[in-house]
Amino acid sequence: MTQRSRKLLLMAGGAWLALTVLATSFGPLSVGAIENRLQSQAEAELERRGLGWAHVEMDGQHAILSGAAPSDEARADARSVVLASTWSGGVVAGGITGVTDNMTNARLERGFAFRADMALRGRVLIRGDAPNANARDGISRFAENNFSSGADTDLTLVPGGAGTEAWEDAVQRLLGQLARLERGSVFLEGQQAGLVGDAANPQVARSVASTLSRLPEPYDVAMIVTPSGAPAEVSVENEAACRAVIRAAHGTDDLRFDREAASPSPMTETALRRMARVFSACPDNLRLNVAVAVADGGDALAAERRETVRGLLLAGGLVEDRLTLSAPTDAVQLITFEIEEIEG
Repeated sequence: MTQRSRKLLLMAGGAWLALTVLATSFGPLSVGAIENRLQSQAEAELERRGLGWAHVEMDGQHAILSGAAPSDEARADARSVVLASTWSGGVVAGGITGVTDNMTNARLERGFAFRADMALRGRVLIRGDAPNANARDGISRFAENNFSSGADTDLTLVPGGAGTEAWEDAVQRLLGQLARLERGSVFLEGQQAGLVGDAANPQVARSVASTLSRLPEPYDVAMIVTPSGAPAEVSVENEAACRAVIRAAHGTDDLRFDREAASPSPMTETALRRMARVFSACPDNLRLNVAVAVADGGDALAAERRETVRGLLLAGGLVEDRLTLSAPTDAVQLITFEIEEIEG
C-alpha cells in the first residue's frame, strides 16, 4: 500500500470517527436523545396507568425510579410498567434495559398520626396509628400504669409504616410527661410532635419542658406548658412546630356548629379559643387561615359563622393581622384550618 493510500484510509477513518461522534453526541442516536425518548415514553406510560406519582430519570438506558408509592403493589407495578414501556432490543438500539428502585413508601414518608388527650380527671384518650400489636399493647400498658384514672386506647394497626424503637420511645416519653400535667394534649405526626397543657406549678412546667427537649432522634417536640400563676414554658420555633401545637390544641372532635345555626358547639368554642391562645405563641411570620365551609345554609349562614369564628379567635388572643377566613364550597368538614407564611 502506497503512502498516499494510507493517508486516504486514515482520512476516511477519521471522518467516519468524527461522524460517529457527532451522531452519538447530537443525532437521534445520541445518548441524550435516547435518554429523553426513553424517559418521555416511560413517564407517559406511568401516567396512562395511573402511576403519575412515580418519577423517572435515565442513566443511559437504565431507568431510576423515585417517588412515594401508595402501596407495595403500586411500587411493583411502576417498576414493571417502566421496564416494559419500550421494547428491549439491547444497548443503544433498544429500550430500557434495567430499573433502579429509589421509591419510598408513602405511608412511611407521612409517618404515623398519634394523639393523646387528658382531661381534668386524669384519664387519657389515645387515638391514632401503631405499627404492630406489640407496640399498641406496650403503649396501652404504659398509659394504664402512668395515668391516675387509666387510659382509653384505640390505635389502628398500620403494618409497614414508620414505627421504630425510637418512635415508641418518643411516644412513651410524651405520654409520661403528659401524665404529669393537670390536663393537656399530645399530637405526633412524622417526626414532629406538639404538646399543650397546664401544669400545677412552674417547677413541673420547667421539668416537663426540660425532659421533652431530649426526644430520641429524629423526633422533635414543640410545646406550650402553662403553670398556674406563671408564664408558660414555650418552644415553638417554626411552621412545622406551630402546626403540631395547633393540632394538639384542636382536640379530638371535628369543629362544628349547631344544626342550621351560627353558634358553635361548646367543644368547638373551647377548641377555637384554645387554638387562638396557642397560635399567639407561633413565629410572627405565620398566619392562621380558617376555612368555614358554605354548607346547607348557604352563603348567608356561612358569613354569620365566619364572623362568629373570627370573634372567638380574636377573643382568644389572636391578632387580626395574622388571621384570614375563607368560604370553600367543596369542603368535607365545616371548619378547617391551615398554617401559612405571611409573604413579604
